[in-house]
Amino acid sequence: MASMDAAVTLSLTGPFARQGRDAAQGLALWAEEAGVRLTVVDDGGARAAAIRAYTGWLDAGVDLLLGPYSSGLVRAVAPLVCGAGRLLWNHGGSADDLARPGLVSLPAPASTYFDGAVDEAVACRVERLLVVRGAGPFARAVAAGAVARAAARGLDARTVDAGSPAAGHAAGGAVLVAGRFEEDVALVRLLRRRARGPAVLGAVAAGLPAFGELGAAAEGVLGPVQWWPVSRTPKVGPSGADFAARYRRRVGHEPSYVAAQAAAAGYLALAAHHLGLAAGDVPAWTTSTLLGDFALDGSWRQVGHRVTTIRWRDGRMVPLVPGPARTPASD
Repeated sequence: MASMDAAVTLSLTGPFARQGRDAAQGLALWAEEAGVRLTVVDDGGARAAAIRAYTGWLDAGVDLLLGPYSSGLVRAVAPLVCGAGRLLWNHGGSADDLARPGLVSLPAPASTYFDGAVDEAVACRVERLLVVRGAGPFARAVAAGAVARAAARGLDARTVDAGSPAAGHAAGGAVLVAGRFEEDVALVRLLRRRARGPAVLGAVAAGLPAFGELGAAAEGVLGPVQWWPVSRTPKVGPSGADFAARYRRRVGHEPSYVAAQAAAAGYLALAAHHLGLAAGDVPAWTTSTLLGDFALDGSWRQVGHRVTTIRWRDGRMVPLVPGPARTPASD
């Protein structure tokens, strides 16, 4: 069987370099094991660079096109790739507005990121919830989803913009932070210095291993992760536990969910190609990868996969598994 060609832009430099390098490691492991020739171009976080690269790959007829990291970059290249009748395998963008025919998204939507954190706030009987929102559609989707979840659970919630004086004042309540990694870290540090901080604290950044560099300030913080390694064998590719073990051997440290979801996109794209699935077939395809279940609805929105909520404890991430009394009635 002839070797397949795959291509992707990732931010190896620039504002998303931390996540881009993780995704590159995950895809390199997939490509090596799958026998795929992988081309990675550094987009530096720039839309023009990403568009230029994908335009060239469309002209060259590259077999598999994997999406960049960040909702903004996916939003920039999806019309180009999908408009050409090609599939774009999206591992790095989760903003709710991305869904469109041809964009095959593996991550759960951003609006669901804080479902578990909101449920934990309700279980802890806090009286108010403050969502600190960074710039851009991704942060808006995370914040809007958290507020909607809070309303459904009967919890008073409001949103403030990052940088607002109100962002640092939430004594005794719950605070959820949705911004870029560095913004989340800065606000968590600030809140941890308060004499009386929030009773429940969550941040999107807490889902990345690098968040642990905060040391004691990270303790107890909740975060969303798109992936948690389990030993269950999926229909496509290796189990999460197997992937994690292989990644550790190759890279020397634990994989982040960013690396896992990128690799999962590679395995899924290759499986679809081998099955001969056309674009119109993908929305009816239900399967599973190391990331978890995969299913799209009629609008191409990911509905099979769900975010896992973790809590930082003793310097590591631990899945938050609610007991029976804490299980939301709506779940």
